[in-house]
Amino acid sequence: MQTVQRYLINQLVIAYINGYTGRNSKVYDRRLTLHRGVSNPITFTFKNEDQKAQDITSKTYEFNMIDSESKKAVLTKTLSILDDGSTVSTKGDASCTITEGDLLPLDAKFYNFSVREVKSDGSREITYADTGYAAAGTIELLDGAYPEFVASTSVSSFTASGGPLSYTSGSIDARPGINNNKALHTIAVYTKNFSGALRVQGTMSASPSNTDYFDITMEGAGSTANSFTDSTTVTNFNFTGVYHSVRFSWGNDSGNTGVIDKILYRQ
Repeated sequence: MQTVQRYLINQLVIAYINGYTGRNSKVYDRRLTLHRGVSNPITFTFKNEDQKAQDITSKTYEFNMIDSESKKAVLTKTLSILDDGSTVSTKGDASCTITEGDLLPLDAKFYNFSVREVKSDGSREITYADTGYAAAGTIELLDGAYPEFVASTSVSSFTASGGPLSYTSGSIDARPGINNNKALHTIAVYTKNFSGALRVQGTMSASPSNTDYFDITMEGAGSTANSFTDSTTVTNFNFTGVYHSVRFSWGNDSGNTGVIDKILYRQ
């Protein structure tokens, strides 16, 4: 866990006539490093200029991560005060966790961060990164150390031509280069008052025509076609195998006007 010091001090100017011992000299402000693909816990230690931990039991602090280019806050977290085991007061430490999801929309680069005290009237009061009265610290966001979340492919466009049923999606890359013979594929089917059938088809052709596709059996469906009856929900199916591309085809039962609204596909 990374620990960062914050200083609860009033900004002042001190003139030393003699005997200066460097009491208010600048303390090293360490850079934070965040990694994509994992949660990153951070602990902040609050001290005064004498390096003594301060009582923060009844206080509220806010962490802000700021884009150094746009100067806009890209992430805000309320810190949780940590119990130090003292029977008198909780001194010094508060924490937050920057989750994998928090970092998904952010580019890997340098950011600034700051911590503010949230007062009872809603106003914000500064805390310092060091005893030189600098308020901002530095964050480096890195990727490549851990596998990152890849969003599902959303399929919501179905045409009324081609395919085994009335409406069929376009060709979707099944990423055969990263899969093995037991490759698992998952779909989430979003229906709206739908009664009818759904088929999943695959091909190994790089430039397939309609005749290059073949039906794929979905686990849980029991056959190459799965039936729905007046369905308005999300239904999940799995299928396995290595394919160059896949596509989805659906058709209504007689008299039904419902739809398959979209399909989320992961491989």
